[in-house]
Amino acid sequence: MPDYIKALIYVLIASGPTVFIVRRIAVPVIGEDEFLVWRNCWLATTCISFLSNSFLVFSGLLLLVCAYGFKKAREPLYLYIVLMFAAPCVSVNFGIPGLFASITALDPPRLLAVFILLPIGVSLWRDKGNRKVSLADIFAGGYVLMICALASRLGDLNSVLRACMAQFLGVVVPYFVFSRALRTASDVNRTLLAFAVAALPIAAIGTFEFLKGWPVYPGVAARWDSATGSGYLFRDGMLRASATSMISISFGFMCMVGAGCLFALKTKERFGLWHYAATAVLLAGLFASVSRGPWLGLAICVAVILSTNLKAASKFVAAAVPVGAGLALISASFIYRFINLLPFVGRADKASETYRSDLFDAALLVIRQHPWFGSPTFLKAPELQKMMQGQGLIDIVNSYLQITLEFGVVTLIFFAAFFILNAAQLAILAMRKAPKHVNYVGILGVLLSIMFTIATTSSVTFVPYIYWTFAAMGVALMRMGLGSTRQETAEPIVSKPQMRVLRAGA
Repeated sequence: MPDYIKALIYVLIASGPTVFIVRRIAVPVIGEDEFLVWRNCWLATTCISFLSNSFLVFSGLLLLVCAYGFKKAREPLYLYIVLMFAAPCVSVNFGIPGLFASITALDPPRLLAVFILLPIGVSLWRDKGNRKVSLADIFAGGYVLMICALASRLGDLNSVLRACMAQFLGVVVPYFVFSRALRTASDVNRTLLAFAVAALPIAAIGTFEFLKGWPVYPGVAARWDSATGSGYLFRDGMLRASATSMISISFGFMCMVGAGCLFALKTKERFGLWHYAATAVLLAGLFASVSRGPWLGLAICVAVILSTNLKAASKFVAAAVPVGAGLALISASFIYRFINLLPFVGRADKASETYRSDLFDAALLVIRQHPWFGSPTFLKAPELQKMMQGQGLIDIVNSYLQITLEFGVVTLIFFAAFFILNAAQLAILAMRKAPKHVNYVGILGVLLSIMFTIATTSSVTFVPYIYWTFAAMGVALMRMGLGSTRQETAEPIVSKPQMRVLRAGA
């Protein structure tokens, strides 16, 4: 039996139970028919990932899956998130033979942006109300324009086109569509649900990788003639799971956001047994990543949520103490090993902390040389060449540093201002009387955890797609102004014919 078939079987077995859990938490929010479309599209995307012998074949088959989703789903918009993690996030260059060697690098999320979001975006653009520009739009647009303009320094038309297409498909399209298409509290909760649903089966697969000691997706990337990510990466003798993220910390970031969105989800159903089961799967995946940045990120999210609810905080502590004591009694070695992995406290992989500290100091020296607009050749600076690792790579494990080094302080200001403004506006709404249908505090907690965690990882694989899509939801909350009674209902704010924009061509 070929290895890719064996890997597919393991993936389907590992993720199988989560489909049942997802059904129990999703159906009350989106209905049985919509859940079936989500499930079928996810299973089809997973299968074609392993069965396609090239990225081009996968792209053609994914187009058919998306066409099915558009036809069957009541709101195809959410399929972009549901399918975002279903295939390994590796990129393949596409160009025009004889003209351009590489116009763009495509990966599964960018394909989904073309197949799902682009038709929706065109329909949304026809509504003049969606073209009104807010301060958040200015900051996001300024960030994109700076990167596209600075790409001209490369002196190569292929590189300029590649940079512009990457920003268009990875930032502009998801941001515009989600900041305009989400118009009710119900839409926001479906978005949160989509993130949790998308992360759940991948978290289970990552847990399998951790226990089995075998990454299952590098074989798919190899069949697509693409880079295979981090491969076998260990910490304290344990394999760091990566699943479709291909990089362990990106996988942990995905599980962190999925768990945070599950906590922030506001439905008529109480947080019951199936929600706890889903939480357990996501936490298992988060642990399997053995990535301390996302661990701290989720802790920040939980702290923000509990800080506004003393009753929930007391219940959390009451439940955490006996669970921790029970684990200590069952396996004291596990507790010791977990503590040893914790940042600042544990002693495992101290070299990683030293590397991050040295990288920060070296990066500041390089930034001083080109402070305002950065340098496309920053990696060649002697200060950073000293940070070369054994794999021949210089890992810029900080998204803020990554932006500043290559594109300068001006670009960083646009980027940081966008997220700070988003968080500030959510905080203002959270301080008001809590609406019945939107968990502002929970959404704020997830956003703050994202803002913290991207300081511990570069913006690779799924990471930028997650934070731009999630932040766009925050902008949608500001645009819809969920402050009035009418707007807090689950009914659309606009008339039904206008809301049909969610299914382009309907």
